Amino acid sequence: MGDNQIPNRPGISQPFFLYDGAVRGRLVRLNGVASKALGIHHNYPEQVTRILGEAMAAAAALADGLKFDGSFTLQIQGNGPLHTLVADITNDRVMRGCASFRLDELPDTEGVDDKNLQRLMGSGHIAFTVDQGPDMERYQGIIELLGTSIGDCVHQYFQQSEQIETAIKIVAGRVDTGDPDSAWQASALLIQRMPSEGGLPPTEADEDAWRTAVVLLSSISDAELLSSELTEKDVLARLFGTIGGRALDSRSLSSGCRCSRERSAKILASFPMDEIVSMAEDGVVSMTCEFCESVYEFKESELQDVARKAREEFSAPTAP
Repeated sequence: MGDNQIPNRPGISQPFFLYDGAVRGRLVRLNGVASKALGIHHNYPEQVTRILGEAMAAAAALADGLKFDGSFTLQIQGNGPLHTLVADITNDRVMRGCASFRLDELPDTEGVDDKNLQRLMGSGHIAFTVDQGPDMERYQGIIELLGTSIGDCVHQYFQQSEQIETAIKIVAGRVDTGDPDSAWQASALLIQRMPSEGGLPPTEADEDAWRTAVVLLSSISDAELLSSELTEKDVLARLFGTIGGRALDSRSLSSGCRCSRERSAKILASFPMDEIVSMAEDGVVSMTCEFCESVYEFKESELQDVARKAREEFSAPTAP
């Protein structure tokens, strides 16, 4: 399959085991998900698109290791020119992402390391959130934004909050087809060391095995992670074939958005009516989804009714 076919390929999350389950991992390739979310929905500057692609790949890799019914969100907020990144994925593995930035403050990419997260986002925090709906308690982990990459932040989170030894490599970029409008791709490869049975301390052999797995992971190139010529199992065989491993069933990832006119109406209903009316231009209030850029319009003449129905729905008791 040639590189020019990437936009038509579904994203893939490929879980695997090493050392009979002592090390578990996931290889994520966003393929068409990246092309659609990064290249079609948004017209972001290249350095913003690249980091958002990395955030989406990281979110997919992390979410695939969790059991939840709802959504998993990776959100980064800072005080730099790129001040917000959001990537989320549902339990059905439908992904979306968006970013907010001050265009006139973004550094020129010529001669600048545009992969440096802190250069673009400044100081702030990164949050990992699992939201399973209004009837379930929301889980959220928050750490200070200290790393220079998304991978650094993920490693720091597991080290501080989850205390699980984790190694991850993340990359995003355009697939080189010679076309300046070629597709975006993003990928993440993550391995985690599982606790030993019975809580026993790791042996020297265990330590050696983990170090070997981390060294092998770090040896993969960006080009190999993004390559459309290598399947996920090809990549794993090249990396870990000498130490043995087992690939599990892969899972498809897709791009999509959960926005709707009804959701937009609920957001409107959270504002005072006089403030809602003040948003109108030429008698219409327009709301644009930051993820997919869909536009929902509400005529000024229907705003009272829209707000009333949304509030009634929001306050209606749920069935037991």
